[in-house]
Amino acid sequence: MGEVLTAPGSRVPHHGPVTRDCPVECLLTVLSFHSFNPLTRAYDAPFDEPRTVGDVIDLHAGDQLGEIRGVGPHRVSEIEAALARLDLTRHSHQPAGQARGTQ
Repeated sequence: MGEVLTAPGSRVPHHGPVTRDCPVECLLTVLSFHSFNPLTRAYDAPFDEPRTVGDVIDLHAGDQLGEIRGVGPHRVSEIEAALARLDLTRHSHQPAGQARGTQ
């Protein structure tokens, strides 16, 4: 099994619902190492490494995930499926299960 390379300055994932504000490491439970490692390092990408789940959602919404070396169509599909499983889709701009206008 591959070594997990967490994002620089990373935090240990919390236990609870995954939201946009969660550290990117919260995706460890739903992504393979083969997707997680290049995603969190943003290899050769023209943008900074994603620090939060929201950053990943925004990259997905902007069709930028494929700009990361090592994240091809198969990995993009895996990341899309993970976000969908967590109820965090490309159109999600709020935590899963939270109604608009509430906190």
